[in-house]
Amino acid sequence: MAISCTCPSCGKKLKAPDSAAGKKAKCPQCGNPVQIPAEKIYDAEEVADDEAGAPPEDEYGFQGVSEDEGSAGPAEPDRRPCPMCGEMIAAAAVKCRYCGEILDATLKKKKKKSRGGGDDDSLSGLEWVFCILCGGIACIVGIIYAIQGKPKGLKMVGVSLLAQLFWGAIRVFLEMALKNQ
Repeated sequence: MAISCTCPSCGKKLKAPDSAAGKKAKCPQCGNPVQIPAEKIYDAEEVADDEAGAPPEDEYGFQGVSEDEGSAGPAEPDRRPCPMCGEMIAAAAVKCRYCGEILDATLKKKKKKSRGGGDDDSLSGLEWVFCILCGGIACIVGIIYAIQGKPKGLKMVGVSLLAQLFWGAIRVFLEMALKNQ
């Protein structure tokens, strides 16, 4: 008698031999590990062996399941790993269902254009105050943001340098005014 189970990743119904109870095997469709449930012990009852006509086991230890037993659909052999997370996805996929990475170049361009005025583009009020009052530190933070590829990094560097120039000019005028007194 075979043990029936379902792959948690792709939903394919699988059959495994009794000897595989409690073990793990790879799903022949998606390749993810499947925990084969442990054998359930019932009161002994003699049952005719239906295994004689069963299809042979494949290399993963599963027996074939016919379409009328409820397969998850046609198997898609064209799969490839996602370049970002490594999960197996459909070869024709334009977006990874695991990590959300967009794989199609035209969709990536559209996403960048539609992003427009996001949080990383403009400085918040606190960041403006930080740039104006703490110009040197804000300049360093802005450089770090720019290295990370955040658009507001260059804005922080520019604002903090202008603030430094402004405060330097104020200092020069105040020193000149105090000398003349």
